[in-house]
Formats: sequence, structure tokens, C-alpha cells
Amino acid sequence: MRGVLDLVAEKSGWGRKLPAGSGMGVACHYSHMGYVAVVIQVTVKNGSLKVDKAWAAADCGRQIINPKGAEQQVQGSVLDAVGAALAQEITFEGGATTQSNFGDFPLLRMADAFDVEVHFKLSDNNPTGLGEPAYPPAPAALCNAIFAATGKRIRSLPVGDQLA
Repeated sequence: MRGVLDLVAEKSGWGRKLPAGSGMGVACHYSHMGYVAVVIQVTVKNGSLKVDKAWAAADCGRQIINPKGAEQQVQGSVLDAVGAALAQEITFEGGATTQSNFGDFPLLRMADAFDVEVHFKLSDNNPTGLGEPAYPPAPAALCNAIFAATGKRIRSLPVGDQLA
């Protein structure tokens, strides 16, 4: 875990001075015998949130069979997790969901996607899968970045209008 935290800190420039209203957050996770750390940078102005960029560092063993595919797995996990953390919510009325399709259950759209820079740390660990480990730390890094930018803790997801 320390290895991916050190790598993502280096690549993201952790600790650098950011403009007012901007913040960075970090989180890490271990699952499926792999380690992932994510840093997310956000800007919050007038209650409006913009995800500027994300960095991820992953240790998925001593060999990466398909480097481009592995990079895309991490990018997709981070983007999907942030999209879910920002706006995806299921609510019920009269025993039925009020969301009927993607029109009222918003997924992250291409126009809202942000750059996810991925770095790998090779280790002596056996090679492992990479689809899931990058997902869990992304919402936590997002909420930590919001706190760094605003001083406000997000205690429930989705973030929705909690910044207003």
C-alpha cells in the first residue's frame, strides 16, 4: 500500500499549493490481491463542483499482461465510481423505483469526463485482476478533495446538491 501511495503522491504533485476553491483528496484500497491509491483534484465555485483530474497508482503484481487494457480498466473504474458518487441514486415510492431509465439515473457523460492518469508499480506479488480495485478509493478521494477545497465533509452519497 505504501508503494502505491508514494507513487500517486509523486505523480499528482501532492502537497503543492492550489488556488482557493481547489483541493486534492487521496484514498487507497486493497482487494483482489491488488493495491490501488487514487488522488482526485476538484474545484468548487459558488456551490458548483468540477473534477479537474485524477491520478491512480496500482500494484497488480510483477507482470502486466496487457498494459493498455490495464490502464483502461483503472480509468473506467475511477470514472464510473466518481459518476456514481456524484449523482446516482435509487429512490422508492409505493414500493417501486422512481427512476425508470438513464434519463433519471444519470451516468457520467463524456462531456463531464476528466483525465485519469494511471501509473503501475511492479512488485514481487503474483499478477492479479484489475477491474474492481480502483473503484472503491475514488469516491473517498473525491470526498476528501471536496473537504480540502471547501472545509465541508460529505457524509453521504451521492454528493448531489450537498455543496449548495
